[in-house]
Order: sequence, then structure tokens, then C-alpha cells
Amino acid sequence: MAEPAAQFDSESLVARIIEELRTHPEAQALLLRALLTDEFLGMPVRMERMEADIGSLKAITSRMEADIGSLKATTNSLKAITSRMEADIAVLKGDSLEVKLHRRVRPLLSQQLSLRRTRILHSPLMETSPELYGPVEQAFANGVISSPQESRIDATDIIMRAARKADGSAVWVAVEVSNNISQNDIDRVRTSADALGAVFRQDAVAVAAGYHIHPKDQERADDVNVHVLLVSENG
Repeated sequence: MAEPAAQFDSESLVARIIEELRTHPEAQALLLRALLTDEFLGMPVRMERMEADIGSLKAITSRMEADIGSLKATTNSLKAITSRMEADIAVLKGDSLEVKLHRRVRPLLSQQLSLRRTRILHSPLMETSPELYGPVEQAFANGVISSPQESRIDATDIIMRAARKADGSAVWVAVEVSNNISQNDIDRVRTSADALGAVFRQDAVAVAAGYHIHPKDQERADDVNVHVLLVSENG
């Protein structure tokens, strides 16, 4: 009769295995390979690769953020350049209008204001005539006009002297030039004409010249007795 099989004591077996592994630590790797699958054993390597990939992704993201920041800065610079170009174009158009008016303002205003013997004494395209700046300087020295009034006369775009067709009386004409005539242009040329009238004690006409004027500014010009001269952009 066969002897009964000895009862298996799993706890004792595990205890012996643990003791053997403590005594022989080199066997730990063999035991792990026997117990674990290749896929599980390869997880540390895959984790390291994933960490490396995440690091690369973070670096790419940082570069993209830096590129976006540079693109925003470039866009802002382009906007600033565009604004400056628009301002420069506006200035050039203003200069072009001044050049155009220097040639045409005498016949235009002579006809509209019934003037004759019209002469330009001051404009950006010529030196100011002594016939103008001499009396202006003397009037300032005598306290007839203030320093701001003297400066305003000097800053006026075009100043002319003429005679009225009706009676031949002398008249001064102050012209302020702007692409779009605004209230500031109207106020400035009104000040210029008043200052000229004070210097020469003669009639002085204020003229705001440009391509366009808003109806409200036209009303403002009428209220302060400023003549509006509209010029064709194609003329």
C-alpha cells in the first residue's frame, strides 16, 4: 500500500525561496524572469522611452510657444510699420496738396473772392517775403501781436496779399491746407487771419483748403467767417 503524499506547505516553500534569494541575490533576476512576462519586464524601458518622448514634446511645445511669441511681435511690428506708412502717405498727400495749391490758389481765390493782383508772400515752397516778415517782427516787438500770434503767422501754410476788385482796397489772405478740413484747421486759419489784420491794420480773409470737409465743420467755418476752398483730388 502506497504512503499518502505529504501535504504541500506553500507558506514554508515561499519562506525557503525568500531565504535562498537573500542568500543568493544574483538569483533574484532569474526568478523574476521566470515569474513575470517579457512585456511586464520591458515596462521600465518603455517608461523611460515615454518620459523621453514627453520631454521632447515639452521642448517642441516650448519652441512653438517661442515661435508664436515671435510671430506676435512680428505682427505688431508690421502693424506699427503700416501705421507709419499710412501716416507718411497722408503727409505726402498733404505736401502734394500744398504744391498743387501753390500753383493754383491765386487764380482760384482771385475768382472766388473777387481779388486781383494776388501775390504769394509765404508758403513752404518759397522764402517768406520781407514784405511780410518785417512788419510781423515789428508788430511783435511793439506788442501789437503776441508770441503765439507771431508763431501762428509763421506756421500758416500760405499767405497772400491782394486787392479787392470792387474798390482796390488791400486784403490779406491766410490759407490753411489739409486733406480733410477739420475744426482745428478752421480755428488755426481764423487765428492767422486775425493776427495778420492786427499787424497790417487791413482786411484779412481766412481760407481753409482741402479735398473734403464734414458738414458740421462747414457750419463751423461759416460761423467764424472762414471761406472753404474744396479742391478736386483728380485736378
